[in-house]
Order: sequence, then C-alpha cells, then structure tokens
Amino acid sequence: MKHYFVIIIALCYQFLLFGQTSSNSNILIRFQDKVDAYDFVDRYQSFSRNKVQFTIKRQISKLLNLYSIEYSGVPTEGDLLISSLRKDRHVLSIGYDTPLKYRNTTPNDEFFNDQWNLERIQLPEVWDETTGGLTANGDQIVIAVLEKGIELDHPDILGNIWRNEKEIPNNGRDDDNNNYVDDYFGLNLDDLTDNHPVLSHGTQVSGIIGARTNNEIGMAGINWDAKILFLSGVDLSSEVIEAYEYLYNLRKKYNETNGQEGAFIVANNNSFGWDNTRPTELFMGLELCEMYDLMGEVGILSVGAGPNNDVDVEVVGDTPTNCTSNFFIGVTSTDRNDEKARDGGFGNVSIDIGAPGESIRATDKDREYGEFSGTSFATPHVTGAIGLMYALPCSQLANDAKINPKQTASFLKNILLVGTDPIRGLESRTVSGGRLNVFNAMTNLQIYCGTTEGENLAILNVYPNPTAGAITIAFETPDFEPYQFVISNSLGQIILERTITPPRFSTPLIIEDVSNLSPGVYTVSLLRDNQQVSQRLVIQQFGR
Repeated sequence: MKHYFVIIIALCYQFLLFGQTSSNSNILIRFQDKVDAYDFVDRYQSFSRNKVQFTIKRQISKLLNLYSIEYSGVPTEGDLLISSLRKDRHVLSIGYDTPLKYRNTTPNDEFFNDQWNLERIQLPEVWDETTGGLTANGDQIVIAVLEKGIELDHPDILGNIWRNEKEIPNNGRDDDNNNYVDDYFGLNLDDLTDNHPVLSHGTQVSGIIGARTNNEIGMAGINWDAKILFLSGVDLSSEVIEAYEYLYNLRKKYNETNGQEGAFIVANNNSFGWDNTRPTELFMGLELCEMYDLMGEVGILSVGAGPNNDVDVEVVGDTPTNCTSNFFIGVTSTDRNDEKARDGGFGNVSIDIGAPGESIRATDKDREYGEFSGTSFATPHVTGAIGLMYALPCSQLANDAKINPKQTASFLKNILLVGTDPIRGLESRTVSGGRLNVFNAMTNLQIYCGTTEGENLAILNVYPNPTAGAITIAFETPDFEPYQFVISNSLGQIILERTITPPRFSTPLIIEDVSNLSPGVYTVSLLRDNQQVSQRLVIQQFGR
C-alpha cells in the first residue's frame, strides 16, 4: 500500500476543513493495516474524555481496512471527531464521504431511426465472428455497471441480467458466504438488497452494453448475450469502493475455483465522476485509483467517463480519469461527424480513447427507448467492446484469461487503444489519438491468437548475421508450448541447447550472446518432436 500518498490526501483535506462546518454526516475512516477497528473504537471510547462518541456503522472494504462510522451530536462535532482521529497513529485517513455526479447530458438532437454508432465502430463485421456471451471455453462473460438504478424488467434488458446462481433469492440468508444477503440480481448499495430503483440513466447505459439483439424488438446491444451485473444505489465514494470490492471478490473467487464459484467479470462501467477534482484532492480519491489496480490484478478492466465539458483534465483535474492505473480506461465522446463532441473533456495522459456519444439510441425506463448524449453514453461502447473481445473464438485467449488474468486484461486494453481510427480532434488530446473501432481491435487480437490456418513453426530472421557478439532471432510458432533452441557447429555437434517457451503477450524473440564461440559457420534451430526449422549463422572474428 502506498501510504505516503494517503497522507497527502489527509493534509489537503484538513486544509479544506479548516474554518468550515460540513453538513455531510457520513464519515469514512481508514485504519492502518492489521488494526482491529472494533478494538480501536472500544479503547478510544474507554479512554476518551469530553470527546465525541462514535460507533462503527459498517465495513466498506476489507482490502483497504475502511469503515463507515456514525457519531452522536450536532454536525460540528463531526469536524471535531475528524480532527481528533486524524492525529491517531492507528488511523491512516479520515474524512467525509464524497457525493458523486453522474455524467449524462440532456439530449437535444433530432431523433435518428438508425444506430449510426454501431456502424461507425464496425460492429456488424465483428458480429460475423462473434456476438458475445461466452469465451471459447464456455465461460459466461459478465460486465458490471455501477449506477443509481435500472429497470430490470425492461423487455430488451431482462434476459441479459446476471443472476447470482449461488444465492437463493429472498430466503433471508447469505447462501454464498459473501457477506451479502439475497444478492441474486446484483446489489443495491443503498439498502444492501437486490431491489434496484427504476431509473433512466442506468437503463440507458446497460442497453448500449448489452440489449438483447436479434429478438425482433427494440435496439441492438454491443453484446447480444453477455450478462450485466448491476450495482445500484451508488451515490458516494464509499459506495463506489464497496461496489469495486464486491466485483473484486467475485472475480477472485472465479479464478480460484476455476469457474465453479464467483463470476467471470471482465470489465466495469463508470459513467460518473468528480469534475475539476484530482484524486489527490478528493477524499478517498487515491483509494479509488488503488482499487483499479486491485481489480486489474484479478482480471477486471475499469472504464470511466470523462467530464461533459470542453476542458483539459490534465489542467483542471478530473476523477477518476486522472487515476494512473494500467487497468483504467478514460473515455471522451465523439459525434456523428467523427469529431470530438463539443462538450467532451480531453487530456493526452488521462483520456485514453474516444467513442460515439452523441445522439445514441438506448433503452430507457418505462419500457421505452430514446436518444441520449454525453460521455456517459460513450463509455459503455468501450466497456461493451471489452466484453465482446473476450468472446473471440480463441482458445489461447480463453485460457490466458483464467491462467494470466492480470496480463490478459492489460493486453486487451493495449489492443483496444492500438486499434482506434485516427481522429484529428483527438490527436494529441487523448492517449490513443483515435475513436474506438471494435473490428480493428478484433483483427489485432486474432493475430495474437496465432491459430489461423497456414501458420507454422518458422525462424523469421537472424540478425545481425554475420556477427561477433549477440544475435536476435525472430520466430513464430503455431502454439505456446515449449520448444528446444539449439546452436550446432559445422560438424553437427551441439554447442548450446536450452528450452524456450513462446511469450503470449509480446513478440517472440531469442537474444543470445555468442561472442564466446569461435569464428565459423553454425546452425540455429528450433525443434520439438518431429518438427524442426533451421537457419545458418556466421560468426566472424571480433573487429572484422
């Protein structure tokens, strides 16, 4: 844990609190690692005199040792409590829970009868290969959505809602032992049930990611059959962190049990944020960034909306897009003319990619449909694309997602960014300089899979050749199994032999120092069983 970063938050937050009283009664406290929160509270209350009394309301995050507390007394006593506990060596940070803002804009565009956005990112061509839902090994792909609410029984969404099959609904028990009771249809962070408020924003975002498709009604989703894990009642930074830990635990359990428990969550959608605020300025802001890394460790990518203002987030600040996690993707909005949306934020470090976000057809509450604009609706295009990528018929990808979940998630993020279509308005204003193109990303991913017909074992190049020092050997293999690398002399005698395993996430190269070999003609070979490929290598005297 990078505790020194959190100290910066505490100092900044103390400065902000000086001389003012907060009306926010929600207080979060993060203890140092291995501190027992309940024992701390008991000791504090026993030895405190004329201090504000408080109790633990609930644990927010085990990973961060983070708790929500409540105190007795008038609002000003909350400031006194924070000031007092901040000085305690057992406390890492403490402050008020921070409300968040959802990043949707009121639509003002003419109604379109077609989903131009899906054609623009070349989804129909991708659907010829896969429509989403399952990996090549049959793992059910799950995409999480953090929101305020959703219409679960919308006819174009209901069939794609994730269900916690290890939980028996409405029996009042925690059947899967995850500390939540009856979380069958996901979780409402407001009351810890799976009863979700019926609201528009979450319904709209979910439809873009995964509305039921080819069912003769409504609209097409990016994924036809992927499951949406819905987390509602997300209004505060603490609820965001708790939602992240819920996802982390589900994917971690899936990894550890080889898919027998948990959920194969590959991405989560965050169409909200804190304007003009850097993570270092937001209480628990760095903890949010930390959670992106933790989720990435188990294979979850996080996708977040940039602000709905034409601002440079590197200058004015923005959370969560200013988080520097390798497992977070910041998104801005593009319009029908392939320009950055007029009200879309930008930043050449924090905003990774653009995606269609103007006049986007989506599901809406009351079983309706509409067109909506904003970064909130650009973001689910990227989140949905990640889910679709995992559905590529590629056994290597499916295996890697379970064996190397962290590396696979990071690799797919890079594949997505490299595959963008260049957009002039995004050049030097985003990391990728382009707008999402799912077809390009899928094409690049197929090259990585390395299983297309006609690929063979081959040595592509040996350079420099002749050499007096080190050589680099570029090669390709039809799989990722171990091979023998051999250098033999002109008499066929083996001079060097070792086992090499082709890398899954980088260019297959062998770099070997041969400066100790005598000048002459040698043969470099790759072999396994009855397969062998070779090339001639000339070693010359040093200096010639």
